[in-house]
Amino acid sequence: MKKARWLWTILWAGLLLALAACGGGSEEEEALPIAAETAAPAGGGLGTPAPKVPTGSTVGYGMCVDWGSYVERALALTKDANFNWVKYQVRWADQEPQQGNVYLDKLDSAISQANSYGFHVLLSVVTAPDWSRAADTDLSVPGPPEDPADYANFVGLLAERYKGYVDAYEVWNEQNLWYEWGGQGRLNAGDYVELLKAAYTAIKAADPAALVISGGLTPTGVDDGVVAVDDVRYLQQMYDAGLMNYCDGVGAHPGGYNNPPDDDPEHNTTSTTTFKGHPSFYYKRFEQYHEVMANNGDDGKQLWFSEFGWASSDNPPAGYEFALDNTEEMQAQYLVRAFELAKEAGYVGPMFLWDLNFGPAAEPGDSKAKKPFSLLRDDWSPRPAFDAVAEMPKDP
Repeated sequence: MKKARWLWTILWAGLLLALAACGGGSEEEEALPIAAETAAPAGGGLGTPAPKVPTGSTVGYGMCVDWGSYVERALALTKDANFNWVKYQVRWADQEPQQGNVYLDKLDSAISQANSYGFHVLLSVVTAPDWSRAADTDLSVPGPPEDPADYANFVGLLAERYKGYVDAYEVWNEQNLWYEWGGQGRLNAGDYVELLKAAYTAIKAADPAALVISGGLTPTGVDDGVVAVDDVRYLQQMYDAGLMNYCDGVGAHPGGYNNPPDDDPEHNTTSTTTFKGHPSFYYKRFEQYHEVMANNGDDGKQLWFSEFGWASSDNPPAGYEFALDNTEEMQAQYLVRAFELAKEAGYVGPMFLWDLNFGPAAEPGDSKAKKPFSLLRDDWSPRPAFDAVAEMPKDP
């Protein structure tokens, strides 16, 4: 039974924060390919970027936005909430399905619209196309390329094209989880840092002002090295492999499951029994990340919450039953308190809520629980969480 419980924990924790469909959508016409060697110069013909809204002294306020689903409407709501960052996830496999043929017209449009509102933009670049994967890799799950140079070529192209329009790049997503890193038994922080190193070098060569953020690690409560590596231990392994030299900020995905943001393993204020005990099940896990950064002489950098949130639902999909423990009012309260705690910490940078508009466009069955985490209902009306974060005080 204990083994079965941990296997469910792996599934729940990974699915909780996975962004596998972040760049999806089909409301626009299919774009024409752009040969990589003849790609447009900086800006990609997007026009002059609008002045950016202030970032504040520490914390930034961001939304994870589905840029393929009514992006203009989503950006308008983000503006209404007085947020200043948006995160788009870019699936490399979709943008360069054949080597050298890069499809960027839809992304051009989404970035242009974000800039028209004055938002800062984070691109999270994930999922290698099949042509770049190792012959023995598990193609049923996303994974990295066999040669980091292929990924570096792609992100370097983005950095050249969007210089002045994109402020930061997140290199990969949840690389300490098996189905984000090419299959079971392949998890390796050293391999990830090699990918990060190649990407960092390419991005900085194309746009020295762009920030490079390490991929947000996922909390799992599991550390078997096959399906997951504990997020804090993996972070130390990244430092052992040279992380400090190849990022401007450290990505994290702190999650609270059914625990309030002030709780920790020794201080549980709810009567629920699931997702208790292990520190990765609590939002304040980010404090341990900062301890690792400090122990490695890297606490001068910010910790970026490239994805975080709480789920609330009366009918969650299988694996997300913890959402039953959170009312919509609790979800709203937890999110506001999470921002307060991050500001009090003093070392947290931009924070991106998962999610804004993925719920209304979720696939039938919503297997990834986009609706329980969404700030919007299916008809795009705000849930209490949207109103709460819109109304909370923001740093100037």
